[in-house]
Amino acid sequence: MRKNRAVSNIVAEIMMILITLAIGFTLIVYLSSAAGGFISLTNSNNNQAQISLQQYIVPMGSYISNGNLYFIFNSGPMGAQINSVYINNTLINSCSILFNKTSYSLPHYIPPDAVAIIKCTNVKSLPSIITVAYSGGEVYAMANPS
Repeated sequence: MRKNRAVSNIVAEIMMILITLAIGFTLIVYLSSAAGGFISLTNSNNNQAQISLQQYIVPMGSYISNGNLYFIFNSGPMGAQINSVYINNTLINSCSILFNKTSYSLPHYIPPDAVAIIKCTNVKSLPSIITVAYSGGEVYAMANPS
């Protein structure tokens, strides 16, 4: 009789070990696939942030003439989304972008290595600090009346 119990105890322990290993293996596979999805999502967001930081615009000149502000710039090798224009820290809503003989309202994307002009109307003829907010940050320039 003891022999049967001993075999039964050994079989029971082996089965418990196998069940525990199966549950553990299933849990590891599930968690690793969930973590892989999270890491993929994180890398995707990180890549978008890096691309955004690589965008820049290069001011080429700015001036004020006949109540209009002109800000000439190059969009850099990644292009840039121009969002808004500030004059002396005041948001200006009367601005448009002149690109390829066409006028666009803000915000607007400018393709890589393009030269464009931001034109704002009804601007006072005073020396002013221009701030252009775009997808990669902000750029500042001084505009004087001509």
